[in-house]
Amino acid sequence: MGEVDASLSGPERQWRSALLLGWPIALLGAPVIMAMDVPLCAFRHLSGFPCPLCGGTSACAALVEGNFLAAWQANPGILLLLALAAVQTLQLGSEAWTGNRVQHWRLGVKAWHAGFAMLVAGWILRLFGLP
Repeated sequence: MGEVDASLSGPERQWRSALLLGWPIALLGAPVIMAMDVPLCAFRHLSGFPCPLCGGTSACAALVEGNFLAAWQANPGILLLLALAAVQTLQLGSEAWTGNRVQHWRLGVKAWHAGFAMLVAGWILRLFGLP
């Protein structure tokens, strides 16, 4: 097996920096979106049923306000994905800052698969009216 180049090119560092800056902006934008009073989910608007991500904007708005319980009640599955995204953001931020790929604590695809599985499991429970 060959050696993996640990250094990043300029464009690789730039997109990591953009993600690092974009994530908090999106999170802080959630309360603004909530105040717009428009249907946020086309699936729910058309079918009457929530989608797996329904409650995600409410959860983000609650987190910005420091209300973890309200975020959990809005969509518990999304909280795991937000935690994974936070870890991934730290990793990408570290890579953007140093210019080198993180080798030892890289967040794997299996963690994302588990997070999405939890999101879908929570969605199914909500469809059946269970907590």
